[in-house]
Amino acid sequence: MASDSRPSFDDLGMATARLWATRSPDPKVQVGACLLDHHNRVVGVGYNGRAAGEPNERESLEQGHSGFIHAEVNALLAANWNGDAHTLYVTHEPCATCARLIVNSRRVRRVVYESTYTEVVRSDSGLPSGAAILRHSEIEVDQAPA
Repeated sequence: MASDSRPSFDDLGMATARLWATRSPDPKVQVGACLLDHHNRVVGVGYNGRAAGEPNERESLEQGHSGFIHAEVNALLAANWNGDAHTLYVTHEPCATCARLIVNSRRVRRVVYESTYTEVVRSDSGLPSGAAILRHSEIEVDQAPA
């Protein structure tokens, strides 16, 4: 019997997040997110960009001051929720603020990200990263191979 060569749902979720990242106008870092329900169906996607109707220009190159809404937030806002136990795929580790919003959605049980993200202000002061906040809230966190 031949082995199953189809991509896993983790592979599909990350590939979808990467595809949506290409929509971002951010010249510094393009981030994409894909939200799958417990049946592995896409229920939300997002990328980092300005609010609807605003010019898609970065306000500052300084970390945390881009003026862009983060991909995770856009995916959560766009979600057509289907129960609980969703998995959020993100091209970059969520920041602390996004992690807290993910926790407060009360519907995401797992977050998979590809690239690490270090918030300089948080790491310099010893505050927890986004992944640490998620883990502390008992959300499973996995880093996907790049």
